[in-house]
Amino acid sequence: MKTSTLSLLALALASTGLTSLPAAAQDDLQRGETVLERRRPEVEQLGLRAGSFLFLPRVEAGATYDTNVYATRDDHEDDIIWTVRPRIDIKSDFAAHALNFSASADAGRYRENSSENYTDYALQAAGRFDVNKGGALDGQLFHRRNHEGRGDINSLSGYTEPVVYRTSGGEAGYTQRFNRLRARLSGSAQYSEYDDVGLIGGGIARQEDRDRWEYGTVGRVGYEFIEGYEAFVQGTYSWTRHKNDRDAFGLDRDSDGYEVVGGLATDLTGLITGEVFAGYMVRNYKDSRLEDFSGLSFGGRLNWAVTQLTAVSATASRQVRETTASPGFGTASSYTRTVLALGVDHELLRTLVLNGRLQYRQDDFNGNDRNDKVYTAGVGGTYQMNRYLFMTGGYTYEKRSSNVSAAEYSDNLIYLRLGAQM
Repeated sequence: MKTSTLSLLALALASTGLTSLPAAAQDDLQRGETVLERRRPEVEQLGLRAGSFLFLPRVEAGATYDTNVYATRDDHEDDIIWTVRPRIDIKSDFAAHALNFSASADAGRYRENSSENYTDYALQAAGRFDVNKGGALDGQLFHRRNHEGRGDINSLSGYTEPVVYRTSGGEAGYTQRFNRLRARLSGSAQYSEYDDVGLIGGGIARQEDRDRWEYGTVGRVGYEFIEGYEAFVQGTYSWTRHKNDRDAFGLDRDSDGYEVVGGLATDLTGLITGEVFAGYMVRNYKDSRLEDFSGLSFGGRLNWAVTQLTAVSATASRQVRETTASPGFGTASSYTRTVLALGVDHELLRTLVLNGRLQYRQDDFNGNDRNDKVYTAGVGGTYQMNRYLFMTGGYTYEKRSSNVSAAEYSDNLIYLRLGAQM
């Protein structure tokens, strides 16, 4: 399902006469804190304590209205999706070290198009061991079950239902600080497995060619040359190994790649926080029939506390991603995804936070001439009724233009959910 992060309900609530603490009475933002992260003691989730662990359960339930369920250019079909989203976080409260767990699910049931029903979930365990004052080991393990929405770049119109896949893996790393110098080394591995899917008119679309291991190791060294400013260099080496030696077309899709970037991380008295970087990346494929990639790499995120009540965030990224789908243009080795996004969060009332989002995404296929551009915009917010109940809702507009006419679509999503927490 295409997702939304917006809220029409919050805009309506802003004029219903709801009362809360005046803006002048709100606590100042702490260093590096955003409007969304600001503590609100009178309504924040308390959780359930068990020894040194705090259990934080919550659940959201509601409905989403989708004007283009199948993400098609013409003949749009609309529907209502009933959704339930339970989640529990377990956080440690040790004097040193940390051990945290989380489990969540996202289930959707369509009123008319039951073939699009989905049940996704995620499990994660993460920990940190403080070796010394400036050094720590950290790691995480995860398992997720997801589905590819109809607007996904790898989803084909001939499928009878969304493709379901599972990803399992982990990461381990060590960070050490020496006065103004900070260094980190980490490694990761994950396995992705895809389920076969039926074809309209009969037959099965095999997905096992997409099953793969992805490995990576990252090294980073940063130096704080002025208080609040850290210059860093980072190198990444990654490699992908598919379960099948060759896919259904006889192609060996295994690959190796590296990325070298330099950047600047900043924490300017909490007013502007984040980091930006740029460099060079390469992706080489074992099969000579698959096109290699080399070119500019960049990314980053900046948060700007414009006032005590308003924050602006900007993100950018460029990545090379795996794909086996490129209808109309022939074989592609991968696609290069560039994303630029801008967000605004505003605390209208102590218990009412509004937001707006704009995003531009370009997917440029390597090995053929397909090029997609996706534009997303929306507005929204969340209203905290008390520390146990909240409402959130949203509106998103998304449009994809492409030189493959069958890939084009536009869609509107409106959702409303009621949440409860302990």
